Parts: sequence; C-alpha cells; structure tokens
Amino acid sequence: MSSDLVIPTIGGMKKAPPRSEKRIVVDELVDDQVFAITDWADIRPSYTNRKRFNQTALEQLAANIKEVGIVQPILIRPVTPTVDAPQHFEIVAGERRWRAGNIAELQRGPTMIRKLTDLQAREIQLLENLQREDPHPMEEAEGFQELMLNAGYTADRLVEKLKKSRSHIYGRLKLCALTTEVREKFLDDAITPSTALLIARIPVPALQIKALGEISAPIYQGTGEPMPYRAALRHVQQNYMVDLTRALFKLTDATLLPLAGACTKCPKKSGNQPEVFSDTKSADVCTDPNCYAEKRMAHDALAIAAAGKGGIPVYEGEEGATRYRKNTNDKYTLYVKADAALWMFDRNAPATQNYGNATTFLEGGLLPEPAWYVKHDNGDLTPFYDKALIQKLLEDAGACETVEVHAARMADVRAMAERKEAAANTPAKQAHVAKVRAEEVAAEKQAEQDELYRIELYKRLRAKGANGFSLASLREFTKLVLIDRDLPDQALAGVYTFDTSSTENIHAYIDQAGLPDVQLLLVDMLLGDCLGGMGWFKAEEREAQEATIHAMARHEGIDPDAVRLQLEMDEIPFEDVQVHQLGDFIANSPSRLNDLTKFILAECPLMIKALEQAANTHGWYYAPGQVWLRAGETSTPGMTHVAPEQSNDEDADDLADQINLAPQDDIAVIEPPAAVAVEPPEPEAKKPAPRTCKPKSPTKPAAWPWPTSATASPTTVKEAQ
Repeated sequence: MSSDLVIPTIGGMKKAPPRSEKRIVVDELVDDQVFAITDWADIRPSYTNRKRFNQTALEQLAANIKEVGIVQPILIRPVTPTVDAPQHFEIVAGERRWRAGNIAELQRGPTMIRKLTDLQAREIQLLENLQREDPHPMEEAEGFQELMLNAGYTADRLVEKLKKSRSHIYGRLKLCALTTEVREKFLDDAITPSTALLIARIPVPALQIKALGEISAPIYQGTGEPMPYRAALRHVQQNYMVDLTRALFKLTDATLLPLAGACTKCPKKSGNQPEVFSDTKSADVCTDPNCYAEKRMAHDALAIAAAGKGGIPVYEGEEGATRYRKNTNDKYTLYVKADAALWMFDRNAPATQNYGNATTFLEGGLLPEPAWYVKHDNGDLTPFYDKALIQKLLEDAGACETVEVHAARMADVRAMAERKEAAANTPAKQAHVAKVRAEEVAAEKQAEQDELYRIELYKRLRAKGANGFSLASLREFTKLVLIDRDLPDQALAGVYTFDTSSTENIHAYIDQAGLPDVQLLLVDMLLGDCLGGMGWFKAEEREAQEATIHAMARHEGIDPDAVRLQLEMDEIPFEDVQVHQLGDFIANSPSRLNDLTKFILAECPLMIKALEQAANTHGWYYAPGQVWLRAGETSTPGMTHVAPEQSNDEDADDLADQINLAPQDDIAVIEPPAAVAVEPPEPEAKKPAPRTCKPKSPTKPAAWPWPTSATASPTTVKEAQ
C-alpha cells in the first residue's frame, strides 16, 4: 500500500516524487561486475558518501586488515579523471575498508568494478549506509529523505527494503526538519535521539534553536547537567505545544489566518501526524505556538470589533484584572470563562466523574455570546459568559442534571440507603452492635485505669530514685535507651572490650557491668550520634551534642583546644611545621621529636637553633648517640632512642656540634619542668562487625564468662584496657 508522504525539510515541506516504475535492488545494480586488484592510489572517495567515520573503529579495522587482509572487495566505478581528482575509480561501497587499508599502508587491494550512473551509485551508497549496524540517526534520516526525493522510494518501500517499522521510518524522517544548528549538535551527540525528535517536532526554526539552548543548558535543578528526556518532554509540551481544545476560535476556520489555513488540516497538528506524535495522547495539539498566538490575536481583534458593534463591554486595566480575578475558580460567581472547571457548576452528572470543563462538553459552536470581555496587558482577550446560560447548555449536553432529574435521582439514592439500613437492622445485628459498643466502653474504662496506674507507679519510682537509682534499675534503663539508640562502636573502635555485634551481647554485658560502666554506656548512646558522619539527625541536634561534650570535658578538667592541638601535631607533616609551632609540636607529640630532628637537619638546617631552644624549654636535651632525652634521665619511656642515620656530610656525633649544644654537665643542672607523660600508641583494636538492633532475638544468651562481682569487673574503659 503506497501513500503520499510529506517530507519535512529545513526549508519547509516537500512532497515526494512518484514511485519509479522499476524497483531498484542493490544486488541488481552490481551485476556484471569485474573483480580486480586495484592500486589504492588510483581510487578516490565519493563526494556524496557519508563524511563521519569513527577513528578508533577505523584503527581497529586497520589492525585486523594487517593480520588477515581485506576479505570483502570494495565496490568501485570508473570515473573521468580531473585536475583536482586524477584517480580513475571512485568508491561506491566500502569506503570504510578503503580508509582502514590506507591506515594499514596497503598499496593495492581487491575491488569489484562496475559501470554505474550517478543515481545508481548514490542509491547503493545510501542503502549500504542505512543497513550498517550503527548508523547515526541523523545520517539515517538524511538517507531516507534522499531515497524518497531522488530515487522514488515511499515509506512503505523503505519499510519493506530495510525491515524497519513505519514509526521508525516516520520518526527518522521527522529529524530532517531540524535546523542546521540543531542538526550539527545532534551529529556531535550533544543531544539524544529522543530529545532531537522532540525539537524536530517544533516547526519554527527560531523556536528550535531556543528550545535547544534551554534543554542543553547545564542548569537542570542545580545538577550541572542538561535536561534528561522526561524533563525535556515536559518542557517542550508546556512551552512549545498548545491544547487546541481550549482555543476560542474555530479550528475549521481557514480565513482567520489565510496563510496558515484551518487547524484541522494543518500538518503541525498532532492528529495529522500520528506516527510522529505517537507519545502524544491528544490529537488536538498544536506544535506551532507562534501560529496559534497569531490566530488568537486575529480572533481577539474580530471579537473586540464585534463587541463594539453589539454593545458588549470590554474591561481593561485594574478593573479588568479585578473582574478576571473575582470570576475565576469561584463556584459562586455569576460569570465564568469558557474553560471553567465542571465542579464550578451545579448538579454534575455522575458519568462525568466531576472531570473536565465547559468546553469539554460544549464543542462545535455551542457557546453563547459572551456577556463581557477582559483585555489583558499583553493584548489577549478573555470572554466571560453568563453562568446560568452555560449551566443550561451543560444540562442539555448531559454533563449536568436538571433540578428535577437530580431530585429524582437523590430520592432514589436515599430510598435505597433506607432499604439497606432496614434490611441490616435485624435483632442479631442490633445485638452485635450493642456487644461491640459494650466492649468499646469497657476498653475505654480499662485504658483510664491503666493510665492512673502508670502515673502512680512512676511517681513512687521517682521518689525512690531521688537520692540515686540502684545499679539494677540503671541497667534496665540502659537497656531501654538501647532500643532507640546505638552504641558508637564504629566511631569508638577499640574502646569496647566486649562483643557489640548483637543486642543480646550488649544486654549480657550490662547485666554484669558496674555503675561506672553503665554510666559510660548511657553517655555513649546519648552523645555518640555526633561522633561519626552527619547521620539522620538535624544540624541543631548535632551542635547541641557537641556543645555538651565540650562543656562536660571542661568540667572534668580536659581542655578541648589542647586535644585538638595534639591531634594536629600528631598528623602535621614535617615540611609544614613552622618555627612558632615547634614548642606545641614537642609538647604534644614528643614521640616524633627524633624524626623531626632528622628532617630539619636534612631539609631545614636554619631551624636547628630554634629546635634546640624549643626542646630545652620543654625539658629535653640532646645526648650524642642517644638523641633527645629528658633532663636528668638516661632513657625515656615511649621515645625511640635511635641515633640519626649517617649521611655523606654528617653523622650522629656532628649533631651536637651543629646545634651548638652546651656541655652535658651544664645541661644536667637545668631545672626540669613538670613531667609530661608520653604513652606509646595503643594497638589498633579489631573492629567489631556491625550489630543488628531490631528485631531483637528472644533467644536467651549463653552465660557471660566474666566475673559477676562488681569489684572484680572493670569499672572504666581505661581499666578494662
């Protein structure tokens, strides 16, 4: 079955020529061909063949050709040499193999020579390109278009020849409506085929370019990415498509805008190109908002002229805006717009399901003459109608019920409800209702008694705990807190000396833990949320927990600033240590003093004097062969007393001379400052597996292997370690 097809082009629409009498098949065109081995230099590419080739794929093919050669000959045709193109043959099919052969540095290759006209050669090229595994959709569209315009193909013939669906053929042909700028972006893969088709359905070139800029701009919802397809679809529908069912002018009117004609026959109407607009549910969608706006303006101009002759008011400015606002989306207004929602009218028919608007049911010129108009600042004109007249028309159309019909239906509804109630009101039903009610009253009374009991019990418990709860009570309370809180076992890895992988293990530990340990667990659960990542809680909750930790630390004699400084000194790279930081470094990270000394001697000798002064200030002296020691000591726990490695120009004995140390006898009389405890780094504890808190297993845990005596069990984390 053949059909006339309107082919979209950049310049507009063009009708395909009639189908050729003789069907042209590629195999028929290459009969009587001659096999030959032809010099590669005597072959030129075709000026009409495709221009885009994947360089990576060509190089892969070239590598394969070097290994096994060219398996399938290249189809060429004799041509007349020219000054610019002195070759005697032109490629018809197989240019990709020819290009890969050049990369592989072939001198000649297998060819099939056939005499072909320009039209025959071009048809073969198009069909070969279209039957590749991965042709670009734009190249495919251009190939379809050229076959239809120059070779007499129809859409049905393309479907048969290429084994493609009709929707695929029509969708590709629609891409030919893309402007040059959008087409180039598409060929560069800046937009997807689906998005390109959305833009191609916009018939105005300037609007295509505008839509492309909006869709491809990397600003979608702050992600820095262009719009995905679904967002682009919504954008095009909202900004470049118009619902013709809301048009105030007649779609059949061809005189309103003579150059555009009637909307019912326009190819820009979705219903007139169903293959292209298969994803558009309505057949009454205009894809040319500019044309629609011009028709709307022409209709409004005629409406204003008619209103002037008929004495119909036209309100503008503030009065127009006030009337528009008061008579829009108000069920109790006396005037309505043509697209007033059905719920604004009385007695909607059940069949409508309260869906739609007045124009949904009053098509075909059923609307009455407007009561008045509102002219907006942009020139648009909105007619308002007498609501009573619209109500009557909706009743005639069956969208609303008349007073009599509505009253009769409601009477039937009430009678049916009464019959159902009477049928259900049997003695058994009455007894059941009474029983249910009695149970509800009893449950309410029991709930009141339970509430009084809970309050009284808690008051007595609170009074007992005024001077401190017992350890057993605190253990039960700790288990309750554990239901909604977790131990920060990941943030405090190595602190807990028991298995935290399950709730049962933690309960077993709580049952034998002393008062200090129970207190520590409670504090961990209440303040541990802010130790790890951001978590689920709000920023203000995190800040409140951090503030509490700071305040409690100061109450317990811990300086938060000193803790932060020590961590900084433990992690700071030697090359980042400044002169003014040497004192803090030695005081807070003495275990790194020897390594710092080595680094300064090797990289920053100008800091040696400052290092000596800072070390002496904090009670350290240098003993050759033993490196840094406390004043009056021969060794210091936690320090690694290893002499610096010798280099080409200095050794351990030179170190004392380089930093200009005083004799050891003089250093011995230095008053040592308060001792600074330097503990070796704790061994890294094995990180327990994350536990599952909910649901809790009812299985009773095995007996805990630790001592149950409060005096025998560890009372603090530090002691436990």
